[in-house]
Amino acid sequence: MKKLTFYLFSFLFLSFSLSAQENSVSLMQEANKAYEEGDFQTAIDSYQTLLDSNYSSEDLHYNYANSLFKSNEIALAILHYEKALKINPDSEDAAYNIKIANDRTVDKIEVIPELFFYRWWKTIYNLFSADNWAKMMIYIAIIGLIGFGAYKYATNLSIRKFGFGMFSSGLVLAFMCWGLAASQKNYANSSSHAIIMNSTVDILSAPSSGSSQLFVLHEGTKVRIEDQTDAWLKVSLPNGNQGWIDKEALAEI
Repeated sequence: MKKLTFYLFSFLFLSFSLSAQENSVSLMQEANKAYEEGDFQTAIDSYQTLLDSNYSSEDLHYNYANSLFKSNEIALAILHYEKALKINPDSEDAAYNIKIANDRTVDKIEVIPELFFYRWWKTIYNLFSADNWAKMMIYIAIIGLIGFGAYKYATNLSIRKFGFGMFSSGLVLAFMCWGLAASQKNYANSSSHAIIMNSTVDILSAPSSGSSQLFVLHEGTKVRIEDQTDAWLKVSLPNGNQGWIDKEALAEI
């Protein structure tokens, strides 16, 4: 009787999951069609329904951002372009569109030049998504194992040396790919940046509405989250400026 109940529950759960997936795909197709036909508000409503159902994907955030941009909701568009890039950092379309959207914002933040090795690291880090780094780790590990086999079992000294070099290099590169994949995954599951959603917001010297104003930011500006309290976030800008902002004034990426 217990086994029958388990199988029945499993069947119902699987049926419900498949049905929910089919509904999500159908709604996504309807939203995409509405966008293609220029009915951006219908597309926005459909994409939002998908997000409210906890469905998330690079395409969903990217398409939603496009619809929002067409409707002149720039801050929300930037937020969802950023979410698409968070899922897939090597999305050229999202990276290009977010530059266009940022040109429509008020704040033009001067970026402090980064050290060359940090720029080099960021370039490598953003080459692939976490899944692609993980796949590369597997491929390199397989090549390393082939090299280990050549070193272990070959009788020719040159082949053994080559095999050892291949194994050693594969081990180091596989470990690097694992670190990059783990770092990307951790970034995807964390909230270290946010987008200003209010048209204008004061950045204060302390987490209190009575503290002094340091500067003003406008909607669409991206900030980094440095610290937080129950109702306030300490944020920083690429130019080094920092201050406190009401949590309600922004949306975390």
